[in-house]
Order: sequence, then structure tokens, then C-alpha cells
Amino acid sequence: MKHYLYLLYLSAGLAMTACATSKTAGRGSRTTTDAAPRITGSNNIPQSYYDNARRTVEPFRVADVSTDATYGVTQKNPVCVGGATTDGVRNQQRYLNALRGPQGEEISYRRRGSCCPFKTPNGLIEGMGMLDAYEITWAGNDKPVLLYLNFYDEGPLHAPVGLTLAQP
Repeated sequence: MKHYLYLLYLSAGLAMTACATSKTAGRGSRTTTDAAPRITGSNNIPQSYYDNARRTVEPFRVADVSTDATYGVTQKNPVCVGGATTDGVRNQQRYLNALRGPQGEEISYRRRGSCCPFKTPNGLIEGMGMLDAYEITWAGNDKPVLLYLNFYDEGPLHAPVGLTLAQP
């Protein structure tokens, strides 16, 4: 029993410190929580494009590419896919399956973990939620893109600036 309480305490502590603020000195400095979030979880498990129960995950129909350069790539403006109590993870996969690289390349994604606690009326524990961070890569891409997804709340779905959409 002590081990379970310890793990619960440790998890709560990590959740409360999940997004540290970093500050850079000098010209052009800024304070941000987007520069280096503390992401908890495994970053070595590739994600599946398939739902084992259904054998496939149909992509969301995403209408367009966002004009907001912060959409999906900052903690303050995550992609809101909804479905926390029923289809949250599946909705994340459906959204990611709708994305392609800048020239229409097939993407790969891997869940990096959770970060960035925030208040939401749809949170599962005391009105709190955590963002999930996914690393997006594609052939010819030297620098992976880190996307932040919120599966507690719903919102308009767009591709982040620099990515494209799968053809229906």
C-alpha cells in the first residue's frame, strides 16, 4: 500500500511541476513555457496508425491549414481534439493521421508524454487536464516538429503552419 501512495504522490508532484518556465538572458530574451517543457512519459515507443479493436483509425476531416503560427506548436495554443472520457486517444490518432509533411509526405508520430497542467471544465481530476506532446517526423525532415494536443476540449481543427493535409 505504501508503494501505491508513493507512486501517487510522485505522479502528483510531476504533474504540478510539468511545465517549467525558462528564461534566457541577453538581447531578444523572453520568458516562455514553450521553449523547454518538462514532458513526462516514454519517448521511445512508436505510435500505431491503427486502433487494434477496429484495425484502422479513420483520419479526421481537417478543412485547412491554420494561419496562426502558434497553433498546435505551443502549449498556449494546443490542438483541441476532444473526447477525454470516451475517445480522447483515438481522436488524437485520428487528427495525426490527417496530417502530412509540407510536400504531402507521410508522417510518423510518437507520443513524447504529457506536460503542462491546465484548468478545464472537462478535466477528469478536479477540473485539471494535461497536454500530450507528439513528435512529428517525415522523410527529409532534419528537425522533428513537437505538437501539443488537448483531448479534454473540442475546438476547430486545422493543420499547423508548415504541414499539409491528407487527401480524402
